Amino acid sequence: MTDTTSPRPAPLQGRALVVEDDPDIRGLLEIALAGAGLEVRTTGSGREAVDLVPHGHFDLITLDLSLPDLDGVAVCRAIRPMTSAYIVMCTARGAETDRLTGLDVGADDYLLKPFAISELRARVAAMLRRPRTLLDD
Repeated sequence: MTDTTSPRPAPLQGRALVVEDDPDIRGLLEIALAGAGLEVRTTGSGREAVDLVPHGHFDLITLDLSLPDLDGVAVCRAIRPMTSAYIVMCTARGAETDRLTGLDVGADDYLLKPFAISELRARVAAMLRRPRTLLDD
């Protein structure tokens, strides 16, 4: 008899920054990414994210678009030249123009809320399997 269960994915390695103003979603992302093996730092502020990125040596950044102090597009525009981290926009804004703008300013992926944590983990694992040129070391 063959085992039909999916193999357990290997733990991820690296550092992640979660930028999300909703504390419940921020906590869920932190638990999911830490549970996958990443070291996670969180913030609910776009301005704080911009301050953290140059010194954080992050491999992954999840970024909400609707932040109270600085729009996620502006955050992405500001941090992209400073980091080679993969940026995943996790947002409820799903209009085609929002998705295209997010990708155009430097996001590597765009995930609409609500999303399955398993899908986020799979997307992150796929990105982290591909090496990237490091800007922030």
